[in-house]
Amino acid sequence: MHKISRLLPLVLILALLCACTDSGVSLKDASPSASEAASASPAGTEEVTASPDAPASPLPAEIDDTVRYSTFRTFLSDNYKTLSDAFTGGISGIGFLDLDCDGGMEMVMFDSGASAALGAEIFDIVDGKVECVSSNLDTVSKAFGGSHLSDVVINANRFDDFRLMQSADATQQFFVVQSGNGALDFKYTESVKFGHDKNNVLTLESLYYQYDDMDDNGNITSESYKVAGKSATKAEYDAAVKAATKSATDMKYTAKGIFIWDSGANYETSSAGLQQMAEKAYALWETNKFGYIVNKAG
Repeated sequence: MHKISRLLPLVLILALLCACTDSGVSLKDASPSASEAASASPAGTEEVTASPDAPASPLPAEIDDTVRYSTFRTFLSDNYKTLSDAFTGGISGIGFLDLDCDGGMEMVMFDSGASAALGAEIFDIVDGKVECVSSNLDTVSKAFGGSHLSDVVINANRFDDFRLMQSADATQQFFVVQSGNGALDFKYTESVKFGHDKNNVLTLESLYYQYDDMDDNGNITSESYKVAGKSATKAEYDAAVKAATKSATDMKYTAKGIFIWDSGANYETSSAGLQQMAEKAYALWETNKFGYIVNKAG
């Protein structure tokens, strides 16, 4: 910025000689690719170091859950018909959790499920708009998914299947969920870890996965394994399970949400009923949340 002289002639000379132009700055999307997420270590997180000439990433602004809840409520109200059609068997549950421990809650909705588990559809707020980041229903992902949609899906039965963990050095907290489903001829289990990218958008990472084929008598006929999304041997799978167990401690946090069949509630299968469920779920979140270690993005 030019200093202003007290001498009028100098001001006139500077005005004639100086001209300023603005230059714009473009920001690239810093979200990791699906392949980068799949290659992450199942036992912890890797430190990302910026190049010497790269500008430092700013810390995210404080996140206001009252604003986020208002955004989610408006989304539920404005999109009830589309949601109802996309959740082909019906919406069975809704809850709010800070899954990536960044200080702001995400929305988890359960569908009607199939076989042994319910499907969980997970929504975050991206650039002020609600976006689905994980769904096992193609109808939901097509209607509400975007560029941040994960190929990792969740099948669970309760909100407390989402477990808050803390790293061994007590510097990071994160949620994991033991996802799984099955039928007469197969079953699978998968441990999924939640995090966020540099834009604080929720991410899902498959830590380890086991799939079993079974015969008509329920006996396992074949087994296959994955670690960090890639095919693995049983020994590699067992090592990943052991490392993940050793590297983090369960914080014994009980996640809460609302199911349509909750006793005494009598929630209607309607927009009004869903809004009532959301109100109750948000009240539970406000009562049940506590001071996470906020994991800054970047």
